[in-house]
Amino acid sequence: MFSLDQMAFSAQEVLCRPVLPTMTVDWVLMAAMAAPHFLYAFVWLWPSVWLSIFGKENALSTFTLCGFLGKVMQAQVVLLWFWSSRSSGLCLLQPIGILQWLAALMLIASGQALNLACFKALGTDGVYYGTKLGKTIPWVTCWPFNHGLSHPQYMGSALTVWGIAILLHSQMTVGSPAQNGVVMAACGWTALYALSAATEQYL
Repeated sequence: MFSLDQMAFSAQEVLCRPVLPTMTVDWVLMAAMAAPHFLYAFVWLWPSVWLSIFGKENALSTFTLCGFLGKVMQAQVVLLWFWSSRSSGLCLLQPIGILQWLAALMLIASGQALNLACFKALGTDGVYYGTKLGKTIPWVTCWPFNHGLSHPQYMGSALTVWGIAILLHSQMTVGSPAQNGVVMAACGWTALYALSAATEQYL
């Protein structure tokens, strides 16, 4: 039988070291960031194909489920990337500073406020391309669509990404490839949201 101390030591041994090679998980992170955006673009540009595959009754609910699962996958892959990019794994290198916490929480709170406001204004059907998949969605002019924000949900998501990036950046060795990787990943993710917004705006 293992004692509690032995079990705690075993858990620490697993959690406080990389779980996968960094190069491998870098590619997994890029794929996880991009995959939902490719799906959104596909449904936006070719909704008839999606409707023909899943039928009018199930097309929207299937797309909504795929969107939710995509977010879950992205969160898991970010955690996996963080775990694999540091010699100390999931164990923190140093406490996160108060200014970093404040900046991160402000960005995350602002971003999620925009996301929730979009869901409240449009409903789940409106957020997940109901107009493209056979639903009648009324045009809304309330917050957050009444302040010149064309794509507030994507803006909110990008703000959330940068809030999380601040927290991850603080735990990377200064000047390390992983620390630079946090910035590059946040920039890439923001670019994907901008690309999705442009697709919906102009195509």
